[in-house]
Amino acid sequence: MRFSPSFRPVRAFTLIELLVVIAIIGVLIALLLPAVQSAREAARRMQCSNHLKQIGLAMHNYHATQGTFPPGYITGTETPNPNSPETGPGWGWGTMLLNNLEQPALYNTVNFSRPITVSASQTVRTVNLSGFLCPSSTGRDGPVTLRDASGVSLVTDLSAGQYVASAGQWEIEEFPSQNNGVFYRNSRIGVRDIRDGTSTTLMAGERSRNVADATWVGVIPYAEVCTNPEWRVQECETANVMVLSHTGPSPDQRWVDAPNHKGAGADDYWSLHPGGCNFLFCDGSVRFIKESVDPRIFSFLSTRAGGEAVSADRF
Repeated sequence: MRFSPSFRPVRAFTLIELLVVIAIIGVLIALLLPAVQSAREAARRMQCSNHLKQIGLAMHNYHATQGTFPPGYITGTETPNPNSPETGPGWGWGTMLLNNLEQPALYNTVNFSRPITVSASQTVRTVNLSGFLCPSSTGRDGPVTLRDASGVSLVTDLSAGQYVASAGQWEIEEFPSQNNGVFYRNSRIGVRDIRDGTSTTLMAGERSRNVADATWVGVIPYAEVCTNPEWRVQECETANVMVLSHTGPSPDQRWVDAPNHKGAGADDYWSLHPGGCNFLFCDGSVRFIKESVDPRIFSFLSTRAGGEAVSADRF
């Protein structure tokens, strides 16, 4: 007797089952992507914090040898009037730290008596240093171009940065030669002058290029810097705001611009970290200050000797 082999039909996916599987995979990917993006941003924020820590170490190494922190920037003026136009050379605090940021060769190329814009200064003004760039910052790429108020180009290859030093509360454009923070034009502030306490006094913070350009190199005399054309606030300031920032209030600005303020201008703090900005304090620590911080407390942190009592749990 012969037996025919038995055949079992192979069961395939139905169209509905296939669509269900695709939908489940899509949901899993949708759930996974935010987690991946959050992890990447956490890494970028940590790297940004480390950059500021290195700047803090360099600041204190400079202080150990010079007795003060570096000036916000160095320049002469056309007349003794504090608000007289600046003549340069304009080198900023970032350039003065190069020797303490493991950049001795670059530091040795700087002639601090020569303007930033001359050909002999091209090497230092054009080099791209990652330690001055926050990996989360976007908005513009490449070097900074600056013009004067009439539109004449003054420099087209200025190296960008995203960390600005704390001048204090008052507007930098109106109070270039004196402020109540740690850095301003030709400043020589030391730890002895920070009577509010180094752990509660700001040294530097972030400014993303999607708001306005900044630089570590210095200030170009007669130049102005404007907010990004795509930013909601359109304004131009003198170029000293490219190395410095303030919190407010000021005599003609009675409000405080907290971190990531929606109305931030070219002289404020802003980052693309969700919820706030990284800040370097004068004791060398780096802390993340939320954009929801009490504006009064944030303002108090920018003064070096304002007499305000601020506890660490307030920010």
